[in-house]
Amino acid sequence: MTLEAAILREGGFGDIPTDVSISELVYVRLSGNEPPGEARVVALTRGARKDAPMTPDEAADDTRRKLEILIRKFEKEDQPYISLNLPMWTTRYGTYDNLSRIKEWSALGGTGEEDIFN
Repeated sequence: MTLEAAILREGGFGDIPTDVSISELVYVRLSGNEPPGEARVVALTRGARKDAPMTPDEAADDTRRKLEILIRKFEKEDQPYISLNLPMWTTRYGTYDNLSRIKEWSALGGTGEEDIFN
């Protein structure tokens, strides 16, 4: 949602002017149950600290800044594409993990990323 907010602030949604201020981000859950729809305002915090709320504008700007950093990292030819960024998910496998050989690396006692950074 914050990336969409950043796109909106840059004029990426048609007739909405550039640099508008966003009052809130709302997640809308749609279902066939009762109630058929539920809207929930998204609480934005700075990292793990729950005591420092962010405004939607700050969150959008922060998301854009982080995306630009990530894009600049991958502009470098020597930047590896790491298959498993979050070690907490090492026991869960995704659809394409067999292509990155995560199970093979795990059987050898690692994630296979150790060699990339040594």
